This record gives sequence, C-alpha cells and structure tokens, in this order.
Amino acid sequence: MKLFKTVIVIFILLLPIIIFGNKEYVELNDLAIIRGVGVSCNNDKELYFQEIIPVKGDNGIQYEYEYYQGDGKNLEDAYQNLALKTKKKLYLSKVKFLVTDCKSSDFILEQFRLKDIKIYHIQDDVFKKLKKTKL
Repeated sequence: MKLFKTVIVIFILLLPIIIFGNKEYVELNDLAIIRGVGVSCNNDKELYFQEIIPVKGDNGIQYEYEYYQGDGKNLEDAYQNLALKTKKKLYLSKVKFLVTDCKSSDFILEQFRLKDIKIYHIQDDVFKKLKKTKL
C-alpha cells in the first residue's frame, strides 16, 4: 500500500511535465545548425548564416547548404530580422568560420559567443565568400 501511494505521488508531481512538456525541447528537423556566419559592415549591418543540412544518399551522407540573410542598424537588429524570416530555431554552437568585411570582428565573436573559429577578413562580397567556404 505504501509503494502504491509513492507511485501515485510521483505521478502527480510529474503530471505537469507530461501535460505541458519541456518548452526548450526542439526537434532536430526544426533546428537550423549554422556552420558559417557572414557579417557585412557597410552602412547597415548585413548578417548571413550558412545552415548545413546532412542528406543521406547512395554514397553516404552528403551536405547541402541553405542561406539566410538579415539586415539592420546594428548586429542585434540584423539577427532579429533574420530569426523572423526562418521558421527554424537558430543553433550557433557548431559555427566553424566567420566571413566579414568589418575592420574588427571582436564585437561579432562577443555577440554570438563564438570561440575557436576561423575568421576571414575580406574586401570582396561577404555572401560570395560565405558560399565558397565549406569547412
């Protein structure tokens, strides 16, 4: 009888979690795994993300890429505009490289909390370089 009461109490305590679920849980298909970031610092900030999409094929897993673009007066506005355009949740923990035409990239690394990545400072079109770079 004591065991039965314990099971009922545990079930009642876990019931809200079962009903409402975990709000931070995201299906893998609803996650945009960002591999590369591009930032252009002309008049406004232009932000580009390169999403890596693994596709299972006859020769094993191949990778396709999708690109997102957002712009704004500052980097935060550009990120918010970009996030509104995609239906997926942006996942930035797997970023491998940054392409930028800004004089300094410290504020970008700090904004997105990027560490141990390759940084390309270029004078050309950031989006073209981002599309050519595949690490």
